[in-house]
Amino acid sequence: MDDLVLLHAFPLDERMWDVPGALTPSLRGHGEPDLDTVAAGVLGVLDERGLDRVVLGGCSMGGYVAMALLRRAPDRVKGLVFVDTKHTADAPEAAANRHAMADRAEREGVGEWLADAMLPNLLGPDASDTARALVRTMILDQRAEDVAWWQRAMAKRPDSTDVLESVNVPSLVLVGEHDKLTPPDVAAKLAVTLMHSTSERIEDAGHLPPVERPDEFRMRLERWREQVGI
Repeated sequence: MDDLVLLHAFPLDERMWDVPGALTPSLRGHGEPDLDTVAAGVLGVLDERGLDRVVLGGCSMGGYVAMALLRRAPDRVKGLVFVDTKHTADAPEAAANRHAMADRAEREGVGEWLADAMLPNLLGPDASDTARALVRTMILDQRAEDVAWWQRAMAKRPDSTDVLESVNVPSLVLVGEHDKLTPPDVAAKLAVTLMHSTSERIEDAGHLPPVERPDEFRMRLERWREQVGI
């Protein structure tokens, strides 16, 4: 899978992916919060690796970055994998909540308060102790400045409907059965926006199927790639 690029969720890092051979860059931003900056960084990584066209996947925030990359360089993508993400912009209340969390991270730093706030929404009710421990560790390892930057960048992201409607590549849309943040009906709306999409639900998972059900996630991904021939 040396042509597979997977972009991580918020507020996590590349450790969320258990997919041997995949390229899993760290999504660090700088300057004015804007996911286009992160997308440009991912393109830079592809250039460094000599990867002209890739299968691009993203979970949650990673999906937003994938959409930003599509705006800049759609010719670099030969397939898409969207995991528990959405293509619409934040409603005003959601954006305000992001800014509030960014402000708190800058005031207090990253601590148990962030893990306690995020875990109930990130993981399904049947998530294993191993998955819970990994997600908590990833959250607590993040830098406060990154958490704040990511939240402010996501709060200003645009609607990506027009971008996705014009993408003529195979796409896989996966969603956890118990996802509270982007539930299955949201994933269904994303799937119908895409020209050539396969939409599947992963049972007994919440917002992070690659962490909660890694074997199932890999199986769905590999099966889809075989079916569409990429």
